Amino acid sequence: MRTPPPVPILMYHAVEDAPRPPKYKHFYVVAEEFAGQMKILKRAGYTPITFGQLAAARTGTFTLPSKPVLLTFDDGYANLLTNVHPLLGELGFSYTVFLVSERVGKTNDWVAAEGYEPTPLLSWPEIAEMQRDSHVSFEGHTATHPKLSTLSPADARREMEGSKDALEQKLQAPISVLCYPYGDVSDSVAGTAGELGYTQAVTTDFGRARPADNPLRLPRISVYHVPPFSLTYGIGPWNFRWRLESRKDARP
Repeated sequence: MRTPPPVPILMYHAVEDAPRPPKYKHFYVVAEEFAGQMKILKRAGYTPITFGQLAAARTGTFTLPSKPVLLTFDDGYANLLTNVHPLLGELGFSYTVFLVSERVGKTNDWVAAEGYEPTPLLSWPEIAEMQRDSHVSFEGHTATHPKLSTLSPADARREMEGSKDALEQKLQAPISVLCYPYGDVSDSVAGTAGELGYTQAVTTDFGRARPADNPLRLPRISVYHVPPFSLTYGIGPWNFRWRLESRKDARP
């Protein structure tokens, strides 16, 4: 049996209609930019997979395509409904959205303390509309988006367990994947996540998921807004391709 290839797990946030002020660049990409990135994946022969398929490949019960990729979207922004869901459906691309259970239908108000303007999040009716299509999966991103390692063990457990329970009740589907807010995780937090029934979890550590990785500490590749021509980041599409294929993992 061949060793499964490393899998790039791409991390997106909002997909906006137009550019935002420079300080927001790590929180979004523009819809036109995103569409171009998806065309790059298609032309390069990438096949989006699900977390279920990633887990099955690790146990040898699923054979990954030659160029797998996982598409993830943190927080569940409302603009996914118009700027992501239809496009990925047309392309036949599966993707995963991580929901903050107590902020559904509200905003990402946790950014206000840092001087950012909150952005609307998906509502339950919008999530139900998207859920009717098989190419999207919803998973957990805690109840209120705290830094879990800064909480007491009991409070961290409540954040992860409360989110899992609420999402399973609303979505009528199992929740088995966790996205740590801010990528913040400790051994205690990861251990509790496993105890609660999360079988996989993602961080913000840069890297591609390898077969030997701890499934509760999977790395990702952050994708954020890069203008078509940038003195800092070069040509936008080339920057995306470099991050996807050439930039070295942060880990040894």
